[in-house]
Amino acid sequence: MSTPHPAAAPYAVLRVDRRKAKAMAAIAASSAHTMREKPTPNADPDGVAPLVLYLADGKTPYQAARHLLDGAERRNRDTVLCREIVLSASPSYFRPGRESMGGVFEPSKVKAWAAASLGWAKRQWPDQLASFVIHADEQNIHAHLLVVPRVKSAAGVWKLNSKALFDRERLRELQTGYGKALAPLGIRRGEPGSQAKHSEVRQFYGAVNAAKSLPERVKLPPAPKPPLPPRGIAEGAVNVLGTLFGIETLHQRTLKAHAAEMTQWRETCRELRQRDAAEWQRLKAQSKLAPLMGRQQKVATPQSSSPIKSEPVARRPSSGPR
Repeated sequence: MSTPHPAAAPYAVLRVDRRKAKAMAAIAASSAHTMREKPTPNADPDGVAPLVLYLADGKTPYQAARHLLDGAERRNRDTVLCREIVLSASPSYFRPGRESMGGVFEPSKVKAWAAASLGWAKRQWPDQLASFVIHADEQNIHAHLLVVPRVKSAAGVWKLNSKALFDRERLRELQTGYGKALAPLGIRRGEPGSQAKHSEVRQFYGAVNAAKSLPERVKLPPAPKPPLPPRGIAEGAVNVLGTLFGIETLHQRTLKAHAAEMTQWRETCRELRQRDAAEWQRLKAQSKLAPLMGRQQKVATPQSSSPIKSEPVARRPSSGPR
C-alpha cells in the first residue's frame, strides 16, 4: 500500500548514468570526480567536502570497486565493469519554501534522506554496492554510487552481467523501489516516463556550454582583522583612565574604525552575493529559453519541400582562408 502524498510533494530522483565503465581508467575518473580530486565547474570550490557513507573496501570508490571486481569473470573487453548512479530528491524537500536558494539544506532532512537512501541501496545491491558518497557543494544535495554488476552463478562463481541488473524493466523497478523507500519522508516516485526534470538539467548545462564557461563564483574578501587589546600595564592604565574621564583613547578610536570597516565589509559581501545570485538566475533563464530560440531559428530558415535545380555559378578562386 503506497503512502498518500499531497499534489506538491517532492519527487525522488534516481539516475543511472548512460556511460558504462568498461575499463579501470573510467572507474578511476569517476572516483576522482566523486572525491573532488579534479576541478568540478558546477561545484563550490569552498563547499563541503564529499561525505563518504559507505565503501566496500579501501579508501576511495576506485579501490572499493576494484575489490568487488577481484575474481569476477569478465566475458570480453566490452563487458561493463561498473555503473554510476545518482540519488537525490526535489529541492522542495531539502529546503521547503526556499527552493531557489541553491546550496541551502535543512540538516535533519538531509540526515533522514541519507539514511533512507543508503539503507535502500544496501538492500538493493548487497553484493554489488562499491561506494556511497554525498555531495553537498552543488545546487542540490545528492549521492554518487558505484555499483559493480556482478552476479553469482549456480556454480557459485561471480560473473559480470550489467543487463541482469540494469535492463529496462529493472530500471523501472529501481525507480519504484526508491520511491517507496523515501515515501515515509513525504517523497514520492517521479512520474513514469516523464523527462521534465532531465530536460531542464540538459537545457541548463546546454546554456552553460553555449556560454563557454560557468560564471565565476564570487570570492568574498577577507573580514577586517580586529585590533589587538591594549598591551602592557601602561597602555591598559591609559585606556581605563580615558574611559573613566570620558576621553576617547587610541584603542577606542581603533575599535570604532574597525566597526566601520566591518559594516562596509558586510555591505560589500551582500552586494557580491546578490550579483552572484543574479548571474546564476540569468543563466537559468537563458537555459529555459534555449528550446524556444532553437525553434525560432528553424522557422527563420524554412526548407523548401521541393528542391530547385539551379545553374552552377562560376566562383572566383579563393585568396586564402577567411
